[in-house]
Order: sequence, then structure tokens, then C-alpha cells
Amino acid sequence: MTDIAKAFEAAFRRKREKGWDKIYVVVDIHDTILRACYEAEETYNYLPYAKSALQLLSTRDDICLILWSGCYPERLEVYRQRFAKDGIHFDYINENPEVGNSAFQNFDKKLYFNVGIDDKFGFDPETDWVRVMEAVAVAGN
Repeated sequence: MTDIAKAFEAAFRRKREKGWDKIYVVVDIHDTILRACYEAEETYNYLPYAKSALQLLSTRDDICLILWSGCYPERLEVYRQRFAKDGIHFDYINENPEVGNSAFQNFDKKLYFNVGIDDKFGFDPETDWVRVMEAVAVAGN
């Protein structure tokens, strides 16, 4: 089980130590933001506090939100537009062009991020969105 609060604390601590302007947060859609729906008609049933937490993260200049999903590009654009209508703004989809290769790291096939929010990473959307809001309020100041 991951501890999402510790992940944000560590990311903000490193940001301060390194003098970075922001941290990068990747966020999955299905069973993380929305309840998974594999019907012909997509539903937008947010998991508890997901919408509020993502709206909060969207307001911060020191957080770059990246939508992280295996959906087809056309579908991802529909999600991005729908989330934007709900006050949730993702800077990128499945990429982070802000962080390139260095002498020690290659990001040609792996995007750089500081915090991952995905049910497959151990994130529990039923409880962890509240912890995200609390951690950002404390560690992000």
C-alpha cells in the first residue's frame, strides 16, 4: 500500500531542496478519478473527493498535472475537455515535454513525474483523495 501523503511530502521537499518551480503529478482515469465504465455510453461518475482534489491541484502553479491513461487519443481529448468543464485542467496527456534527457537519464520512452496517482500504484480512490488534499495543503506551503 502506498502512502500518497508521504509521496507529496517527499516531492515538495525535493522541489524546495532543488529550487524547482513545480512538481509533476500523473493521474490515471479509470478506477482512480472515475468509476470504470466499459459500456458503449461513457459515464462520468467521480470517485469520492476526486473532483475536489483535482480542482485544487489544478489551481496550483507549482503542480503540473499529467493525464495518464491507455485510452485512445480521441477518447483522451474527450476526457480532457470534460474535465476542463469541471474545473480540472491537465497540462499534458501521457507526456512530459518539460523534462528532457540529461547526462544520466533518458526520457525518450518514460515520462518524468514526481507523484503517481493510479489504482495500479496502490492508490485507494475511496480514501486517498482526501489525503491528497490534506498533504498538498500542508506540504505544498
